[in-house]
Amino acid sequence: MPTFSIILPTLRAPLAEAAIHSILDNSAGHSVEIVLVAPFAIDAPGVRSVIETERRGNCAAHANGYAAATGDIIVAMSDDHLALPGWLDGIPETLAAKEKLDFPFLGGLNRPGDPHFGTVYGLYYAYFPVLTRRSAVEAGGWFSTDYRAHYGDPDLAMRVWALGGRCELLPGDHLAVNPDEDPETQSEHKRTMMGQDVATFATKYHRAFGGGFPLDFGQINFDYHISELRDMTFTARVPPSVHGGRPQTWRPD
Repeated sequence: MPTFSIILPTLRAPLAEAAIHSILDNSAGHSVEIVLVAPFAIDAPGVRSVIETERRGNCAAHANGYAAATGDIIVAMSDDHLALPGWLDGIPETLAAKEKLDFPFLGGLNRPGDPHFGTVYGLYYAYFPVLTRRSAVEAGGWFSTDYRAHYGDPDLAMRVWALGGRCELLPGDHLAVNPDEDPETQSEHKRTMMGQDVATFATKYHRAFGGGFPLDFGQINFDYHISELRDMTFTARVPPSVHGGRPQTWRPD
């Protein structure tokens, strides 16, 4: 049985505890380790604490969690979401089958309460990425420390696409927003680092992927309703105004 490493960066203990309890309650039949990256520890079954002594943003926290993870399948989690019943069911089998067709392969967890997905340069990326360790290694690792608080998830997807791999939304219902989350308690990096992270992303990818796209992230980073998916992915490669997408203002990177 493969082990899931669920990487959970957080600064908010009450929300982290709720997320952890939802994972433990709804992961029956699976081997799970929760890699908690935080300035505190939480004593719960299966939790591996990585104590964060310096706040460098969630992309660095994700990278530290990946370095500590021991599992076969890597999953991104955030403290403002809760795992739904059976959220991991079928994922190992789906990833194994998809990797036989496209390698590396990256899947995205579905949030039935918000049936939308994100794109950059007309390509699908996962809000909550999931991939095997084998695919992660091929893609150069997990979230990049080139960013502070944003674009860690699109960057991972772009690395997969650039290698000739594939990114898809996974079937099933996986996550729900925690209604107790207060956006005012988010990390300061979320509010202050968007401009810098956008510039970093554009520097890395606009030349290779930006044909037909203006250098305007209102026309590069869009989300769509899942009805726009084709074979569980999206590869429009044209500016989003053609498809009627909506500008994306927030993501759980």
